[in-house]
Amino acid sequence: MSGPYVLDANALLDFIEDGRGALRVEKLLTSARQRSTPLLISVVNWGEVFYHLWQERGEEAARQILARLSRLAIETVPVDLAQSLKAGEIKAVHKIPYVDSIAAALAEMRNGILVTADRDFEKLGRRVQVLWTARP
Repeated sequence: MSGPYVLDANALLDFIEDGRGALRVEKLLTSARQRSTPLLISVVNWGEVFYHLWQERGEEAARQILARLSRLAIETVPVDLAQSLKAGEIKAVHKIPYVDSIAAALAEMRNGILVTADRDFEKLGRRVQVLWTARP
């Protein structure tokens, strides 16, 4: 597989929490650090990570974790009008949550590979290439 790779929030959360897909995400981070393969995340999905961390660990811990993550070789990508409309299209057609549609739209628009374990993305079929971090 070639990149860029686009992280869904759950892939990054899995890495943070040392979950089943953490090793796969760690390998992508290593590759990105060596400048072999770009690793992207939408600012909206970055915000989703922040929200989940705040809910689970509190505001201060969430801010500290994001500060550490921001030093990694992950490029946060702003959402522009074209991506927001592409996300709306994906949500309308495939019936997945809008925040997931944001990640899928970024992957589609950048000809990237979506990194996730979220089964909602199975609804996309072959629209976006997916690298599954963990499967039940």
